[in-house]
Amino acid sequence: ILAIAAIGLMACSEGPPPEQRGESYIVQGKDLAAARAAVESVGGEITHELGIIRAVAARMTCSQRDQLAKVPGLRVHGNRKVEVAKKPPKGEPDLGTVYPSLIGAQLLHSDGVTGRGVTVAMLDTGWDNFGAISLDTAGDWRVLDSYDAIQDVIVGLPWRGPIYYPPSWGENDINGHATHLSSIALSSGNTNWEAPEEGLYNGIAPDANLVVVKAFDGSGQGTYADVIRGIDWVVQNRPTYDIRVLNCSFSAEPRSHYWDDPLNQAVMAAWQAGIVVVASAGNTGPDPMTIGVPGNVPYIITVGAMSDSYTPNNPYDDYLTSFSSTGPTHEGFIKPDLVAPGGH
Repeated sequence: ILAIAAIGLMACSEGPPPEQRGESYIVQGKDLAAARAAVESVGGEITHELGIIRAVAARMTCSQRDQLAKVPGLRVHGNRKVEVAKKPPKGEPDLGTVYPSLIGAQLLHSDGVTGRGVTVAMLDTGWDNFGAISLDTAGDWRVLDSYDAIQDVIVGLPWRGPIYYPPSWGENDINGHATHLSSIALSSGNTNWEAPEEGLYNGIAPDANLVVVKAFDGSGQGTYADVIRGIDWVVQNRPTYDIRVLNCSFSAEPRSHYWDDPLNQAVMAAWQAGIVVVASAGNTGPDPMTIGVPGNVPYIITVGAMSDSYTPNNPYDDYLTSFSSTGPTHEGFIKPDLVAPGGH
């Protein structure tokens, strides 16, 4: 019983008899082939191949799960839910913040440091084809690829023909969270229309390239299996697109040590592949020890949310938002590593 609890398994939910109902689990073995063979041996239905953590996701009955949980060398995890780290609505006025000036990035822009040559992978709710996101400051296309980890398909891009089209090309972000994030990170929109040559851009890295990975649905909900499959794709395609940064603005409640969590294992594999992983601290603060998964991984950059009190020119009234999760982690690591504008 302790072994099952330690790896995040839950009792089967009420409803039809267990032998007639399939739940989703992640099964890890010594390698992908061993995990696949184990699931097939008990008649489970494999839904995801997660080579990055030597695992598969599968639908199994309770008895099938329990059989595998007893096999030496196998680990069985629940395919947990995870959600994007959206700020809870509180009816604040819709006032914008010029993020680059608030954090001093415009000084880098004036020196020509605009992210050119760096590719950011945005693992979130998809992508909408707005000009300031799709084009860099020179007007050149900078979306290098778009992968739907939920459907396990490549999204059609204009120059290579339709491999898979969402309902409307370039408009598959029903939730809007990823488009919001991409705007902050990459927008090439100019905030000074009277003197555009001054290069006051609305995004932090307005010339960086973008790789889109959709792992969350229209309500901002996802599963461990889809997120891990998205991370696996990013690592496999890192050399192709020179992916330097992976943005993970989502969070789940820790249920184990950070190194036992399968999503964290995928994040650590991305870090080992040379990718800078940036994750949200989570939005379950302000109590201590509320840092979520994968923000509790010590090797990555975990970011909390601050507010400028709607006075971007006055740093003395800035404060940590009440919803931003705080550390330390359960293993005693100090988190978050830094805070950034996230209050409104």
